[in-house]
Amino acid sequence: MLDTRGNDAGMDAWADCDLAGEFERQLDDLLAELNSDWVEPELPPRFASNEPFRRYHRRNGMRWQLACILRERPDLAATLADRVLAAVVCDEDVAANRQLIEPMLMTVGRRSVQEYLISVVTSGSLRQRVCAVRAWYWSQATLVYESPEALTSRKPTTVSQAEDDEVADLRAWYRAACLTAFVECDHNATREWLARGFILDESFYPPNLHRRVARARAIAEADPVRFKGLLSKTTDGTNLAAIRPGDDR
Repeated sequence: MLDTRGNDAGMDAWADCDLAGEFERQLDDLLAELNSDWVEPELPPRFASNEPFRRYHRRNGMRWQLACILRERPDLAATLADRVLAAVVCDEDVAANRQLIEPMLMTVGRRSVQEYLISVVTSGSLRQRVCAVRAWYWSQATLVYESPEALTSRKPTTVSQAEDDEVADLRAWYRAACLTAFVECDHNATREWLARGFILDESFYPPNLHRRVARARAIAEADPVRFKGLLSKTTDGTNLAAIRPGDDR
């Protein structure tokens, strides 16, 4: 597994792209081991001279190539799972990160992926914790409803409910991990992301965490504009829903 212990000195000014170099290095290493034939495409001169854009374009290409290989070769995906997940928690792209997460869900299963993300929220560097929260969104099971009426009455399809039930216990672990990390962290930009993973409602937690919930509430109430969403949240926000015609009843 990835050594998630990081030195976050000077994190007051961290921003996206702080992990870009490490993410690119991991993609390079994985593609080299897979003997990939990926070659960095040439860009028009006006873009090629822009180094940040060129590197961004390069990472996107490598991520896509690696994802294609992992989807086509689940045996390799299983062998490299730890290293791919280590790359996932260095991927700061909130949308494109799903390209590597989805092959892992299919290969090692949702539980293994989510357990890894929880471990990073618990003990990773601040930057990695943010990436883990961003990745969690795509790791979740989706409750599928056949109609708006089914959604209103909270009657998902049987198959999607079973998939959600399989990892229901991990949602509690994830909430607790985000809550604890939020309280222990003194960096507000990181706290804003961690706040997406838990709720300020004691009924969601065992009694030994109630004092921690109170501490998190005090932190949020001291900065109500920044943490408006956390203070007003009425659901824990750790699962997804979709309405579509069901064929999996």
